[in-house]
Amino acid sequence: MGPSSSIGKLRVDQSLDVRGIERPASYVQTVARLQAMAENDVLELYIDEGEALNTIPFGLRAEGHEILVSEPASAGVRLLVRKRALLL
Repeated sequence: MGPSSSIGKLRVDQSLDVRGIERPASYVQTVARLQAMAENDVLELYIDEGEALNTIPFGLRAEGHEILVSEPASAGVRLLVRKRALLL
């Protein structure tokens, strides 16, 4: 088993690519997709480096979602985000 064996076992429920989309539209699309998903589902998210990488993961964590993986992609960054239930 290689170093990524545990990552390979993660189930990806949906995928979203917001590379090339300016903020805040890319963040709005990401949040809308997560809201449509079931609790604990995993979203594979592709984002640009730079401002998106500095703001999107922070915003998602602030809303209670969990960043499981953050790794370089062919262009930009690939994140795996687990949706968490919003605390009321």
